Amino acid sequence: MTIAILITAFSTALVCALIALLGRSRGTPFLQLELDVLPEIQEALPVLAGLTESTVYEGNEGTLFQNGAVFPAMLADIAAATKSVHLETFVWCEGTLEDQFTEALCERARAGVKVRLLRDALGGSRASKAALDRLTQCGVAMAGYCEPRWWNLGRFNHRTHRKLLIVDGRVGYTFGHGVSDQWLGEGEDPEHWRDTAIRLEGPIVHGLQTVFAQNWVEETHTLPVDVLCFPKLDAVGSSPAHVVSSASGDAVSSVAMLYTVAIACARREVLIQNPYFAPNPGVVELFAMMVKRGVRVRLMVPGKHTDSPFVRRAGCHLYAALLEAGVELYEYDRTLIHQKIVVIDGQWSHVGSTNFDARSLALNEEIGIGILDARIAGELERAFESDLRFCRRLKLQEWRHRPLYDRAFDRLVYLVHDQL
Repeated sequence: MTIAILITAFSTALVCALIALLGRSRGTPFLQLELDVLPEIQEALPVLAGLTESTVYEGNEGTLFQNGAVFPAMLADIAAATKSVHLETFVWCEGTLEDQFTEALCERARAGVKVRLLRDALGGSRASKAALDRLTQCGVAMAGYCEPRWWNLGRFNHRTHRKLLIVDGRVGYTFGHGVSDQWLGEGEDPEHWRDTAIRLEGPIVHGLQTVFAQNWVEETHTLPVDVLCFPKLDAVGSSPAHVVSSASGDAVSSVAMLYTVAIACARREVLIQNPYFAPNPGVVELFAMMVKRGVRVRLMVPGKHTDSPFVRRAGCHLYAALLEAGVELYEYDRTLIHQKIVVIDGQWSHVGSTNFDARSLALNEEIGIGILDARIAGELERAFESDLRFCRRLKLQEWRHRPLYDRAFDRLVYLVHDQL
């Protein structure tokens, strides 16, 4: 009897602990929106930045890269570094790309450049021991985000999903890519993923550097200020931009706030490409409001090629409501579409690490930039149109007539979508 009571008490305590652990998240409240009060996107940057605890940086220049084309640019910038290289990544895996980045980082560290590498302990768990040993021996400062230890179980469910590279405090990148070979190539087949990155120069780089510094201090308890990490940055272009980031301790999700308010500011068109689409039902209501307003909403998500089938099936639970609302919904069938892109009215664009699922919006550490630049928006629109060649457009009647077991499974998976 005593043993049974102890087992029951232990089991109850364990369940309660797991619930507490998995339940810790940022708030993603459904917002009561007054659409007529919100400005058009061209005038909305102060609102977007203010609501997400950021600031508007004037005078920036952005360059987009599609697929594996970003890596030669990143490696060239690393090779040109004279003071510091800061790299933060979720995925780091053994392979060709790991070898290239290891060599580039080691070469700069040996040259006296301060090199810091922060990789997520879970997403970066497939790094080769040889590469990590070499980086350490060359003098690269490394840290793993939320290493699994018994004393930090309360943080284990929070991951850094941020993708950042900052060189000399003057050049910054944010992207959807990881350091893994599936991001090489041109997204030409299921073994080579489709993705998008942006390279930035100008005052906006200070904002990216700040986000990296926050995670670095959190993990290492050291300040990344032994070199000139925050140099004076003059305007190099004409594009205003802002950084949006969310951290595990935030009361409200800044990235969820950004997506919601930016979309609500649209007057003409919303384009979204995202690999993991399983948000709360309020997003469907928001899209329906926009379509009713006369805004064309186009959403591109993965089809049969995905590395997270349960997230995809959870998202499928929302598709009927989206189609009923008038959203144009496309499944990309060439490979995994991995970029996280939002374009509003051909003027404002978001590029970064944030997925459109509950884990990114409520749990993970995320990063992205919003930039008001018609040229950047135009490039992303043309990329969207090009990607449509490999898409299947979903139709409401077809979707309604899927087998009952498919619809039931989607509903069941959606019940736990906030932990997928």
